[in-house]
Amino acid sequence: MKGLFLKLLLFFALASSGQEYIQIIKPSINIRMEPNTSSSIIGSALNGEIYITNGEVPKWYRVLLPSGESRWIYKKLAQKVISKSTMPDNLDMLVVQEELKIASDEANKDANTEIIKDLNKIEINNLLFDQYTLLVLQNYSINPAEYEYIMTYSHPSGTGIIQPVSENLVSVSHVDYDLFKVDGLNIYIETRRCFKLGAALDAMIFMYYANEDFVQKLCFEDGYGSGFDNCYNIKNIYKSVMEEPNLVVLTKEGKMRKTNLVLKETVLKIPE
Repeated sequence: MKGLFLKLLLFFALASSGQEYIQIIKPSINIRMEPNTSSSIIGSALNGEIYITNGEVPKWYRVLLPSGESRWIYKKLAQKVISKSTMPDNLDMLVVQEELKIASDEANKDANTEIIKDLNKIEINNLLFDQYTLLVLQNYSINPAEYEYIMTYSHPSGTGIIQPVSENLVSVSHVDYDLFKVDGLNIYIETRRCFKLGAALDAMIFMYYANEDFVQKLCFEDGYGSGFDNCYNIKNIYKSVMEEPNLVVLTKEGKMRKTNLVLKETVLKIPE
């Protein structure tokens, strides 16, 4: 179970030895979709903030944001630095983690109704996720370069007792956003911020108690035979109660939404 505990998606593909950073040197500046001043603004970077950079062109730095998307910052407004600095003193990491999870959930929800020209739903989701996440990080004076560290942090007092409940090897297929269907069963799994796409993916569903907390994770292999260590927290488990084209549902917000699938919360039951 060692490889299962609190392993979330690492959104940076860079090796730590090759990471480079930039620091913002002007008050609130624009982060843009593309390296030109007519491109859409996707958020603001504040004076002193540090970002991971993964490339540059003559007038722009390319930076990695929490969604894993690459965006652009004008070079004259930033400078290269050698490290991502330190975390603020007396920071409650678990509180920040929870707020970042809520920001992710809000992005998923709002992406269902937001319409942005030339962007598909996944691109809109990523854009909103970065906007909401940056606001949380800025509220706590945390550098965006520290996002990975925050999300993989676990408090020493919370790592003591792990009591396994069940392990289920399944095949799953990506349905929409962070929703997967267990192949061959009427079971749908909603995860927190998962970028795993594809059909008939081998996966493991782990359930266990970490001290008093009940934890459910959907885990994938990073490579064949490497073990199911690429894990995502499960938000909820559903079953389909209706599936047909041209359904219309009324959301809690009082809005009508067209859909093909209606889900109901359930508990996991995998046949032996």
